[in-house]
Amino acid sequence: PRGGVMGLMKAVVSVRKTVKMVKQTPMEVLDSLPVATDPSKLAIVAFLSRLAEWSYVAGEKFIYLALLVGTKTVKMTLSYGLFEWSASSLSGLGVVSLLVVGDVDTSHYIGERALQMQERLKSEAGKAKTLLTLHIVVCHHVKPLQSFSKPLLEGYQSGMRTGDKSMAMWCLLIN
Repeated sequence: PRGGVMGLMKAVVSVRKTVKMVKQTPMEVLDSLPVATDPSKLAIVAFLSRLAEWSYVAGEKFIYLALLVGTKTVKMTLSYGLFEWSASSLSGLGVVSLLVVGDVDTSHYIGERALQMQERLKSEAGKAKTLLTLHIVVCHHVKPLQSFSKPLLEGYQSGMRTGDKSMAMWCLLIN
């Protein structure tokens, strides 16, 4: 595929810019984003969420595409409001910011915003993925492991209710 080193570099730059954008967005703004209703934007984000998963599963040659798709979804959330997969994408950005930038505090901040978004959405879509992603990579740096049981059980139950069985099983396994 096209991309290679240049694609990866573009993805890393996009991650850094998006992390900076999230950090510079006041907490009040993040906490008051409206729920997106534009059908075309909803369709785009639904497609992007699937594309991110497919590009991740496709292997390391496509990892840059997964990063670009994740940052695009977060940017769309900041521009147009909350989507079903906003919290999941933001939690993914938190993980990537920890792995790429190496900043635990920023990663934790982004993770907390993702959890708040998930609560505000009142949607089960992506909840299992959000909880698993944060608790498997980010939270163990700042929270005791004993506190993971309840959120991971909640992730398992959410995944089973929505048919996201792979995320549900991962939550159960990690729990």
